[in-house]
Amino acid sequence: MAVAVGVNVAVAVAVGVNVAVAVAVAVAVGVNVAVAVGVKVAVAVGVNVAVAVAVGVNVAVAVAVGVGVGV
Repeated sequence: MAVAVGVNVAVAVAVGVNVAVAVAVAVAVGVNVAVAVGVKVAVAVGVNVAVAVAVGVNVAVAVAVGVGVGV
């Protein structure tokens, strides 16, 4: 009986450790995916903002030049 209980406890501990490791791996993967997606979104938004600013500057310059020529 004592041996059977000991074996069962050992198995329970082994299963617990495996579950804990699996959860830790899942969390790590989840964090990596979140970071990867966040970086891609941030870069994409940053690029779009940079393009918008460049276009805005070009339009402003074109308007200024147009006004200068008009005057």
